[in-house]
Amino acid sequence: MSIPLTEKYRPRSVSEVIGNKEAVSSFLEWMKSWEAGKPIKKSAFLVGPPGVGKTSLVIAYAKEHGYDLIEVNASDRRGAEQIKAIIAEASKQSTLAGTRKRIILVDEVDGAYGSEATGGINTLASIIPRTNIPIVLVANDPWDPRLAVLRNMSLLIKFSHIRQNEIMSHLRKISEKEGVKVSDELLKFIASRSNGDLRSAINDLQLFLTADQRIVEQLKNVVSTRDRTKSVFEALAEIFGATTAISGRNVTMNLDVDLDTLFTWIIDNLPNQIKDPQALFESYEFLALADLHYSRANRLQRWDYIKYAIPLLGSGPGIVKSKTSDKGGRFEFPSKIRFMQETREKREKIKSILRKLAMKSKMSQRKAATEMMPFIRAILGSGKTDIAKYYELDNEEIAIASIGDNLLPHVMDENSLTKDKEKVESVKTSQRPRKRKT
Repeated sequence: MSIPLTEKYRPRSVSEVIGNKEAVSSFLEWMKSWEAGKPIKKSAFLVGPPGVGKTSLVIAYAKEHGYDLIEVNASDRRGAEQIKAIIAEASKQSTLAGTRKRIILVDEVDGAYGSEATGGINTLASIIPRTNIPIVLVANDPWDPRLAVLRNMSLLIKFSHIRQNEIMSHLRKISEKEGVKVSDELLKFIASRSNGDLRSAINDLQLFLTADQRIVEQLKNVVSTRDRTKSVFEALAEIFGATTAISGRNVTMNLDVDLDTLFTWIIDNLPNQIKDPQALFESYEFLALADLHYSRANRLQRWDYIKYAIPLLGSGPGIVKSKTSDKGGRFEFPSKIRFMQETREKREKIKSILRKLAMKSKMSQRKAATEMMPFIRAILGSGKTDIAKYYELDNEEIAIASIGDNLLPHVMDENSLTKDKEKVESVKTSQRPRKRKT
């Protein structure tokens, strides 16, 4: 069983795609409109959680209907020029009436970041209206503000988690084809732990099929406790839907973002989810208590205190909301995180300046920021650039250092929190108090 079962049993035709029949039907209708020469929209945007068949559907359709598939993964930091080179020419070379039918698949559109990603998104937005062939975009979280232009010009096709009984049935077929008899109990166990992620379930099945039968029970424990990374939007839905401290804690523990970021998401979305003034006040009280424990953990370097913050953060808003009639609105991308994304490249330049100043001047980066930067800014601002050569600053760094920048406090906050965040994440995983030396 050297071939991963996820690849061995990847759908070869559309009929083999499991679940999401409405989404599949929408995609087929969109492709029919292309083949009829009157596309509903030039691009389709397939969105939904991982492991539900978004990419597999496109690959299966291409194989079944004789299309050449041109694949690009947006998360590998392809810039505007690279996307243009790969996609722009391909989109002009052939129409569906030509001898070679093509589909362009841009996967993990939401995984791109930085200035290169912005350039790539803008390039895609300029290519799509002029394309002669179908362009399919795929993402888990399409609600990043940067992707708004792509959402608006595309046919949005939403995929959902696959039902447990569908996953169980598919796993049974795979095990039968592999010539291995697997009990319904074990299949149900795997399906129930998959969280609607078929790819994850198939990987777990392969784990059990290749394991020594004597350690099956141990593997069950591994599968049961293993973190399933959630998108922030999924986690927010569970946090604001939590009714017990345990459920809220579990959501928080399985989320692959740091607590500072999670605080930002919850606080920014709280007024949209809870309208009742008294309930909103109570929710902020929960978050204030969580922040109190979190701040104390940072201040005293007692990372075991994090365990008191996590349940308050993960369940407080949900418990309060459950006592109201508020249904809540759509989750929004926090303005602070959007700001940090938009300024990422410039902040990296400031960090580079501080590293160079600190290394040459034999001081910490914090001292370089507070003592050297004003001095450097004054000299460069007067038109004297010789000092820039000594510190090996490039032209872009000279421009930033000569006029100063209000991003400097944000950079210093990032630098001071990096080490603390690493400690916090290790505590989130272990949740065991540090042993004191005797």
